[in-house]
Amino acid sequence: MPDDHSDADMDQSTITPSTFSQNRCCLSGVFSSKMKIAIEAESSKAERRAAMLREVSIACVLFGVVCTCYIVYQYIQELLMRIPVIGSEKFDYPVFLVFTCFAVNLLTTSILMGGMQIKMNRDHKISMSTEQRKTVFDMLDWKIGCLGLLAATSNVLAMTSSLVAIKYIGVPTQIVIKSAKMIPILIGGFILFRKKYPIYDYVAVVAITIWIFMFNYFKPNSKMDGENTPFGLAMCFLSLFMDGVTGPIEDKMLALKDLHPYLLLFILNFFGFPVIMCAALIVEGFTPIRILLDNPQLWGYVVLLSATASIGQVFIILCLKLYGSLYTTLITTIRKIVSSLLSIYMFKHKMSVMQWISMSGTFATLFARQYVKYKFGAKKKGQQEASGH
Repeated sequence: MPDDHSDADMDQSTITPSTFSQNRCCLSGVFSSKMKIAIEAESSKAERRAAMLREVSIACVLFGVVCTCYIVYQYIQELLMRIPVIGSEKFDYPVFLVFTCFAVNLLTTSILMGGMQIKMNRDHKISMSTEQRKTVFDMLDWKIGCLGLLAATSNVLAMTSSLVAIKYIGVPTQIVIKSAKMIPILIGGFILFRKKYPIYDYVAVVAITIWIFMFNYFKPNSKMDGENTPFGLAMCFLSLFMDGVTGPIEDKMLALKDLHPYLLLFILNFFGFPVIMCAALIVEGFTPIRILLDNPQLWGYVVLLSATASIGQVFIILCLKLYGSLYTTLITTIRKIVSSLLSIYMFKHKMSVMQWISMSGTFATLFARQYVKYKFGAKKKGQQEASGH
């Protein structure tokens, strides 16, 4: 029977210095691989944190720019239209103000289109393609042009009547009523193009209609100087009606051609600029320009109004492209809330308790509708992917 000690002695006798060296190499290889994995894991975590921080930073910047631009834009609108800024007189020339906004918008979108064309030329040069060089206007044809002219004209009327309304009803009422933009868009889409909408859109329309009725029914009797609620409401509803025409036409243009959002903005501003210029000359003449020349301090208001409108428009498109309609709706809803509160505080609007409730209900309905739309879209997409697999 073999002895256990002899086996142990035999094993020990086979261990040589080279064996120790091999074992150390194996151990060091294991440790180095583990350290490498740990370092890679840590670096990937750091990269994820950096990417997340970058995304949050971009979202915060977009949120801040959009809110700031439109809050300032709305504040200057009400300041010029309702408060005496030239001695005892107001600078209430809404058509001229819309004209300046279109002028700056056209300049901004032209710069964007130029930037897109430069990028397309550079990409074509890098690819060394033998195909004919493309331009940013390749998708335009006579049908898109005609629809663009119609959409631009209705957009001019919507913006002008909305600005006129502020003179007579103030920003809070205008914002609440304009929050019902989806109502005429649904009606216009159905009447003009027989377009059908999901059930939650109709529920939201009914809810917002009720909130708007309550907001105006429980309005206090006190009025600012020159306030005319019936005319102001008529202008607001005219603006809504024009939105109901513009929205479906834009949808039709996008259905015909896969237009870039910047190109769509350019088309609206390109066709809208001559329309609003003629309207400004016919309705208000050169009086606003003479007043600005005599009162150079007003130029700052006009330039800031136009610049914030243009910058806000571009950044809204960026939000839609990067984060979708849910995040964009959240931004615009918060902006409307802040604009309303600022207007109530700065311009001493009287608000009843029921008006506060109605305003809150309107904003809550807007966001709830967008959230439900997002959930339904995600669910439908998941079902399509599952059926595809």
